[in-house]
Amino acid sequence: TRDGRDVAVKVQYPGVAESIESDLDNAEAFYRLGTAFVLKGLDAKGLVDELRQRMGEELDYRREAANQTEFVEAYAGHPFISVPSVYPSLSTGRVLTSELIVGARYQEVQSWSQEERDLAGEAIFRFVFGCLYRLQAFNGDPHPGNYVFGGGGRVTILDFGLVKWFTEGDVALLAEMIK
Repeated sequence: TRDGRDVAVKVQYPGVAESIESDLDNAEAFYRLGTAFVLKGLDAKGLVDELRQRMGEELDYRREAANQTEFVEAYAGHPFISVPSVYPSLSTGRVLTSELIVGARYQEVQSWSQEERDLAGEAIFRFVFGCLYRLQAFNGDPHPGNYVFGGGGRVTILDFGLVKWFTEGDVALLAEMIK
């Protein structure tokens, strides 16, 4: 930045939103056809409506910034889980600017000792279930590219565009299903 901060910048390419909308229209037609012949009983419209809503949220970087800020606040000072801070003044609906996190990526972690990998896995597990029970939220994009590892079980979580927020009743039902 002009004041010397290193940042990460996520930029949405032009036309991405329109392309996804077109793909969802095609998916809806495909699922309707499938429910007529193969997947009887599947609520195709409900499924595609949920996908459409979640994808629409993921394309809105202001919403992602708000989601990420909620997680930053929830995990501030945590000993082994962190979330990069967002710079709202440098972000828009299609540009998200946040603190740059440097560390090991998934490929590198695969060569670490089993103990180190276990600590990283435990941190991710605690994050997923901690979010569900503490925040009533699920970060719906948990893949290796969205983690930066620092050793000793320290993990930074990236990408909060696809977050599902639940009610207390939803979480209670999920807890019962897990039991």
